[in-house]
Amino acid sequence: MQDLSLDASKTIAAIDARYSFPSSRQALATLRKEYPATKEFLEEIQERGKIWKKDSMNQQPTEKQVEAYISWENLLEFRDMYYDEMTPVQRILMALYTYIPPVRLDYTPMQIVTRKPKTLKDGMNYLVQGKKPYFLFHAYKTHATYGDKAVLIPAPLKKELDKYIVEGQTYLFEDGGVPWTDARLSQNIQRIFKQFHNMNTSATMFRHAYATKFHKGQKPLSELTKVADSMMHSPMQSMGYRFLALESVF
Repeated sequence: MQDLSLDASKTIAAIDARYSFPSSRQALATLRKEYPATKEFLEEIQERGKIWKKDSMNQQPTEKQVEAYISWENLLEFRDMYYDEMTPVQRILMALYTYIPPVRLDYTPMQIVTRKPKTLKDGMNYLVQGKKPYFLFHAYKTHATYGDKAVLIPAPLKKELDKYIVEGQTYLFEDGGVPWTDARLSQNIQRIFKQFHNMNTSATMFRHAYATKFHKGQKPLSELTKVADSMMHSPMQSMGYRFLALESVF
């Protein structure tokens, strides 16, 4: 496999030639995870961070994002409608991103274990099997802020995992005992929508669809931040001051 860190500047230029500015965020995040010792990728992420933050506060999709968008309701219909036509990999991917709140490309590398390891490996997430199986996310983008996150696996997803995982399998997604890269995982998700709907969309779309449904009717983040700033605290603290039960009364 080509080492994209050998000429980091060339790699970054190739990203900009292929992806829009908003989409470069995921590409650079993947490179940062793949090559943690390459400071150029981290520096590029930090430099672009303010613009990305401003764009996310705006919460307005680009034309390309509108074309790639599928609502959460349609995603669930899509998962069930094409189930019999999908490959085992496609089925488990759709299950992972719809039966629980969708994460980023954090299902690889993911080691399958029967109990939580005493020592967690850097850069590794885990599927902990047992009576109450769960995912243990130890290596993800915001780990420094939120720490290790355990996510219980609901019955429908466990059923799909039991069908997919075979005896002797080390990682959730692997080839010959070698875990997939983030890029490989992303490409397989993209192929699902290309094959069945001829759409160019990605794993990030699951997160947009879920958040759009969950936060429907709420004020945009830019407005919440403006109100919070005027009260001299954070948007999170501002939300904490709300009396939800009284919103429809007064």
